[in-house]
Amino acid sequence: MYIHTKKPARRVVPTRTKYSEYRSDLELDFNGACGYCDDNNLRVDSVCFHIDHFAPKSLFPLLQNEYTNLVYSCRFCNQCKSSHWIGNDATIPHDGQKGFIDPCSNEYDQNLERDSYGRIRGKTELGRYIVRRLNLNLIRHELLWNARRARSLRDVIPTLTEKYEAAGLPNNAIYTSLLKRYMELTKQIESYELCAING
Repeated sequence: MYIHTKKPARRVVPTRTKYSEYRSDLELDFNGACGYCDDNNLRVDSVCFHIDHFAPKSLFPLLQNEYTNLVYSCRFCNQCKSSHWIGNDATIPHDGQKGFIDPCSNEYDQNLERDSYGRIRGKTELGRYIVRRLNLNLIRHELLWNARRARSLRDVIPTLTEKYEAAGLPNNAIYTSLLKRYMELTKQIESYELCAING
């Protein structure tokens, strides 16, 4: 399964004088989620999200304001990546074993995946390097992904309970009870999610 719920894609945007002025464009193009781990900013102030320079600005200052070099990133991934780069050429992000992949590229999905539990895994040696370097194996990424899925499922529960109650069949009380219990549990998970984000 892919890392991203929706694949990020950079649009052509007007040139800005400072990279920080691209924040709203990046948030839109990256679907309000970190390009590397896909944690979204719905439960956290988007200002806590960083603008990562894919090819680090400390090594390649001429790319500092280049939109195609910017990644909307959670603070966890941005701080882990920092200014790490495998060489001195901005156009060579990896050697097939070490380095990074632009999350907007198809190559990202060829090297990284998410398992059925929501864990991020490397499919290749390069993918495993990225997982280690960015700490993509942190449980927070798995929990936040599962919490987002749970919220999506929870959104349909009121409609289902209405249908079960309206039908009046003998077993429907059991189904309705289970659905209501599921709603309670997902609210508890969401509470944990908020603590994980703010903690």
